[in-house]
Amino acid sequence: MLDLLVRHKFLEELVMSTLIGLGVYSFCAMVVIAAELRQRSDMSIYATRNALNDLAYVVFYQCSIYNIVVLPLFAFLAPRLHFARAGLLLRMPPIAGFLVCWLIFDFLNYWMHRLQHAVRPLWAFHSVHHTQTRLTFLTANRIHVLEQLYVGMLMIIPAFLLGMPQPRWLPILMVQVFSETMQHSRLTWTFGPLRRLLVSPAFHSMHHSTDAREYNGNYGRVFSLWDALFGTFVHADEPARSQGVEGMVVPETLIAQFIHPFRVLAGARASEHLNSEHLNSGEVHVS
Repeated sequence: MLDLLVRHKFLEELVMSTLIGLGVYSFCAMVVIAAELRQRSDMSIYATRNALNDLAYVVFYQCSIYNIVVLPLFAFLAPRLHFARAGLLLRMPPIAGFLVCWLIFDFLNYWMHRLQHAVRPLWAFHSVHHTQTRLTFLTANRIHVLEQLYVGMLMIIPAFLLGMPQPRWLPILMVQVFSETMQHSRLTWTFGPLRRLLVSPAFHSMHHSTDAREYNGNYGRVFSLWDALFGTFVHADEPARSQGVEGMVVPETLIAQFIHPFRVLAGARASEHLNSEHLNSGEVHVS
């Protein structure tokens, strides 16, 4: 096994990145579970089909099954995007470069998240994340594989332009994973005076609410300041009372959730076709 890793450098890197990722995720999960126990949350939710289904997503992403699947594609793209390797952050002091990179990527993630709720094809795939009606920290991993793929492909260009050295990604990875794990948890934290700077569990639960007055906002990933700056901040003193999407019922199976976006898109096309036929036939509907 060791000889195989030595002869195939990419396997060694994959194993190391997987072990680091699992270590970071396990640490974050233990912190959240300890906090939920301290809060006396009902832990029986982790034995439900909802949570076990999310656990399957955790295995798929955190154990690098996804990385193995998409590795050939990114190996094909990377050398062809060599022109984009500007390495802008390499000219900055390490700490400044780290902070700038973190802010830029969180800013881009905020706008990507807003687009996922505004553009129908993007929403079709992102809606899988919102099919969960009983949020737990495991839900952070409920992401359709094609959503994970297109986001990764879109982010590769700014990553090359910024040129953040790989060792400096670890602190960003740790904070990102902890934030996303914590904000999907059952904790009732609001972060008080820091609520307009950092995303809290109560803040993010509003984004998963079934109430339109609550879910049309709070798109921030780590920093809620983008929501405060761009008018999408929804105040939260406590978590949302109900979660999911009104009228969207998807079985708690991986197959059903993989197919779900294609059904959404097919239904949208059928609706557009029907409306087109009505227009062509001269029918007018007044509501």
